[in-house]
Amino acid sequence: MNASQTYQFIASVLALGHRASRGEEELQQDREKIISIIESGEVDWNGVVFTGSNNYVLQALYLKFLQNELTDYLPAELTDHLKELYELNLERNNIILDHTSRINDLLKSHNITPVFMKGLGNILDGLYSSPGERMMLDIDILADPEHMEEAARLLIDDGFTSAQQYDPKRKKAMKHFPELVKEGLPAFVDIHRMPVNIQYEDLFNYKTAISETRSATDNPGYMVMSDANKIRLNFIHSQLVHWGHHHARPSLRDLYDLMLLSEREDAAKILSTFSPYRREATAYLCLLHRIFGLDSDLPPEISRKGSTYLRRHKIAMDSPRTGRIIYGLLRAWRLYVSIPVRSLFDKNYRLYVKVRLRDPDWYRRNLGVRKIVRKRH
Repeated sequence: MNASQTYQFIASVLALGHRASRGEEELQQDREKIISIIESGEVDWNGVVFTGSNNYVLQALYLKFLQNELTDYLPAELTDHLKELYELNLERNNIILDHTSRINDLLKSHNITPVFMKGLGNILDGLYSSPGERMMLDIDILADPEHMEEAARLLIDDGFTSAQQYDPKRKKAMKHFPELVKEGLPAFVDIHRMPVNIQYEDLFNYKTAISETRSATDNPGYMVMSDANKIRLNFIHSQLVHWGHHHARPSLRDLYDLMLLSEREDAAKILSTFSPYRREATAYLCLLHRIFGLDSDLPPEISRKGSTYLRRHKIAMDSPRTGRIIYGLLRAWRLYVSIPVRSLFDKNYRLYVKVRLRDPDWYRRNLGVRKIVRKRH
């Protein structure tokens, strides 16, 4: 089983019980297909662990095996390993949730309403079967842009610290306050003044994100975005901010989240009109349906727009070296041609470029050199 087949096998397991318009008989057939693949002896379990870990879905994968009574078909050592990872993540997430409760109460007591986004927002909103199903790297909180600094100050007064100094001059182009950490909390806290990078602010901004915010389904004391806005944020975060449309190998975690959200809202309806990135959004939808084998049909105009992206995804999976070359060319075009040209006409892109050029780490990440900063005497 090669890397592409391993990726597809993991997706097939994650899709168990989530395929639209499927009865019990069809779901049993899906389960039996998984069993047949396992019993064939072709599954590279080391590859499954490697790919699942890189895509942040090992905990979700374990739950799927458990919920569909498939653990008896796995190597015993693998089952024990996955169970241990899941339990550790569940313990970690419960600690994060305890700290989140204090953060929520603290901000609300000062008339700041935090809106919880991404993984934590999904957990609070009951998107997953268990809080341990989703890996979280940080706590993303959206606050009123005028209250970002106050919210950060409240957390700092409560014992949080940041390794990066805050520069108020960069506030207009800043997505969130520098990451805040606290002893005993195994995650960063990001206080956002806008939900996405500055260059996408006209597409999805604070005002858009808080429209139709509501109390979390499973935790009414917390505010989360609407499911439609979660779908929009998922696309922007995966395909634009993290360059998914260029490297054509989006994280299975992002795709899995989108699949779960699609059961609540019609993702095709939401993203097919997502101008000016309609082509990228519809291609992302096509990949979602192909990878997870979803039954619901996409409109023909969406399927046609996704064909090139699907081919690039197949190349990236079957021939990683070729995929990296294609990605390198697309990345160079975007960094050194598309963004500079667009910055001539778009004020948000100008802000983005200005901040990057003042950031020494940008030179290290993209050019392999360190910017020489002259000290003023």
